[in-house]
Amino acid sequence: MRLYIGKNHTGNITPVQSIFRLAGNDEDALTYGLGFLLAHDPVFCTELLKHLNVTPRRTLKPDYSVHLQEVTEQGFGRRDIVIEGSGMRIVLEAKVGGAEPTVEQLVKYATESDRWKQYDTRAIVSLTQVELSTATVDRVRSELSKLNIHFYAVQWHQVVERVLKYRYSEGPASSNSAVSRYLFDEFIRYIRRDYRMGYYDAEVHIQDVNRLNAKIYEEGWMYVTVINDKKAPLYFAPYFTNENDVPGISVFSRVTHVGITDDVSDLKDVDIPDAPSEHRKRWRKGLSMICERAKDEGWKGPNQLFFLDRPVTFRPSPLTKKSFNAMGAKGRSKRIPNQIPKGFSLRFDELLSWQA
Repeated sequence: MRLYIGKNHTGNITPVQSIFRLAGNDEDALTYGLGFLLAHDPVFCTELLKHLNVTPRRTLKPDYSVHLQEVTEQGFGRRDIVIEGSGMRIVLEAKVGGAEPTVEQLVKYATESDRWKQYDTRAIVSLTQVELSTATVDRVRSELSKLNIHFYAVQWHQVVERVLKYRYSEGPASSNSAVSRYLFDEFIRYIRRDYRMGYYDAEVHIQDVNRLNAKIYEEGWMYVTVINDKKAPLYFAPYFTNENDVPGISVFSRVTHVGITDDVSDLKDVDIPDAPSEHRKRWRKGLSMICERAKDEGWKGPNQLFFLDRPVTFRPSPLTKKSFNAMGAKGRSKRIPNQIPKGFSLRFDELLSWQA
């Protein structure tokens, strides 16, 4: 049996994929879903706050509360998510698409001094799909610091990454119950299939990779790129250039972490404690190789580092730009340029639909 919302004469309807879709597919519905998970699972709520650098002293006690669409007094606005308890008050203001909260909106939430004074840990968090501008971050941080309230700017893809990591971790006891696994799976399904935002910038990030970078990818499971590339690709597929033994695309890797460094020539070690030992060993080698290249070639930062999972071969023979683009005339609209620009990406169905 399938469940549908609405029906029209064109027949273009999609079945509901997740219980969270029943709340809608807009900004409010997304925050309702996140708020529900935060209220349902104290361990997840604690882990997410730690990731945002809002560090509770210990796992939240069951008596903390989560408020959705909080309205207190007229003129102070409506807060999307508020977490209170264990000596803290955290306000999350969420936006999707290209929307950003204004400085005035964020600062206004802090002006109710009576509501904040009873808490030791106080923070306002901007949660956006796009990266919040530096000017806005600096102004809000400056204003809130005068009120002894911290400010953090995060993006939705970071939150979803924590949801995924928490759901599939073996540590937190509360995530191991059948109910918790079901709820987290439903939220992941909602984000990926039902929700129209699209929490990541790209499904498969594709970039030309020369012989030296191919060695870093194959032996060190890493890729280094400039800061204006895609922020949150799910996968990375190197296009090995003609100087490699076998040019084209034949492998891909899941992007497990994305890091940013100001000085790529002074990389030290891998600070990802929850990664498997084999990955850490590979990444240490990759960082060392990147560091050597940066010193030899005088690279300037900042740079993004893709920490990758084990490469997976998905084609027996490489997919070339010529063969891919020839197929485009038969129905595919997107092409792979001769010189792949920074930030280029394909959907998985675009990449895998090609047939020899």
